[in-house]
Order: sequence, then C-alpha cells, then structure tokens
Amino acid sequence: MTRNIPDFVLERYRLKELPERSARAVEHMMAADPSIRARLDALAASDADIQRQYAPDVFIHDRPAPSRRLVLRLATGGAFALAALLLVLVLPRTTPPPEERLKGSAHPSLAVYRRTDTGSERLADGAVARPGDLLRVGYASAGRPYGLILSIDGRGAVTLHLPPSGDRAVPLTPGKVVLLDAAYELDEAPRVERFYFVTGKEAFAAEPVLSAARREAARQGSVPDALPLPAGLEQVTFAIHKEARK
Repeated sequence: MTRNIPDFVLERYRLKELPERSARAVEHMMAADPSIRARLDALAASDADIQRQYAPDVFIHDRPAPSRRLVLRLATGGAFALAALLLVLVLPRTTPPPEERLKGSAHPSLAVYRRTDTGSERLADGAVARPGDLLRVGYASAGRPYGLILSIDGRGAVTLHLPPSGDRAVPLTPGKVVLLDAAYELDEAPRVERFYFVTGKEAFAAEPVLSAARREAARQGSVPDALPLPAGLEQVTFAIHKEARK
C-alpha cells in the first residue's frame, strides 16, 4: 500500500507543507519502501526543471485593451506543458494547500504560479498575494474533455481566462499540465480573487456559467466559494487572498 501514496502528497512533504502528523506518516512509509524516496528525488529534479523553464524573461509587456487589469502575453506565443502543478491535498490541514502534480489524479485541478526575481514560485490555494504580482494559471484536465476557467475578484468582476475569447468551453489537453498563454497582474480589487475551473464531458456554452458567476457574486456581495452550475458540469476552485501594498 505504501507504493500508492500520491505524488501530490510527496510534493507537499517535500515543500514542508504537510501537517506534522501526515509528515510523520510519509516518513514511516519511506522507511518501509525505498522506492518512495526515489520518487521524492525524481519530483525534486522535475521541479528544478520547471523553475528553469519558467524564468522571468518569458514575460513581455503588451499594450492591453482597456480592462480592469493588465494582461501580459508570453514571449513563447503559446501554452507550454509543465510536469507538475498544485493539487488540493486531501489530508487533514489547517489552511488550504496548493494543488500539485496531477498525474494519475481522478480530479481536475488548478495551478497558480507567481513570477519572482529568480523564476517562479508555486502558490497554495488560499495564499496571500499583492496587487502587481504576476500570475500564471494552469490546469490539469484529469481526463475531462472540455472546460473553461474564470475568476471573480473582490469587486465582483468576472473575467474569462480560458478561452481568452469565444463563447464556448474549449477542448482540454489530456495527460499533462497546461499553463494558459497569458499571465496577468493582480489589480487593486480587495480581499480575495478566486479562480474556477469548470469542466464537462461535452462542449458547453460559456455564458450560462458566466451569468451564474455574476449573479452569485452580486447575491452574496462577495466572492463565492463555488458556483451554481448547469447539470453535468463540475468545478474546482483556487483562491488568492489580497494583501494591500504598504
């Protein structure tokens, strides 16, 4: 059974983000099965590759159309796959952890990376960020064929990230983690920004989902934890808490 420990649990252990009890359980499993240590080392090597790929110079500034936030297009001109992303951990915890390596997971997942001076850092679900931080959002489809990604900010503004244009959910790339073509700069909207990854087994219209997001944000007067969706659709979410710049 020790061989069945998921990769995302090992990632959380490697990043020292597991609760103490869960970390001890992982250590006991590694002591009983050396192959787990080998997998941990392989994950560390893969993460180093990601950090090298996601360097600061992949960003260029375009003149954006008027909108509530600055959108930054990548110099690569297209999405590129990563070998890992942050997966919501199912072990006991006191704060929401990041979503990480989706390979083998049965559930879709979101990932958020923040640009740093030396490359990038992975953000946990519920992490604190500041206006001006540059973020990349990605997904792992876990076999779902169609999906879209939107966000709601602290003022109730709804933004569609995937597709960047169009009125329908798009075919999702299977079997690997995909980052969206564009990064963007967090604006001054207060409190929290939440991303929603909505998936379905068949192509679906974006507008009913966007309308539900607008209605729910207006009804609650805040960023909703989840959206009321049409039948047949599923969602996962990822929250970023805003910290005002001093």
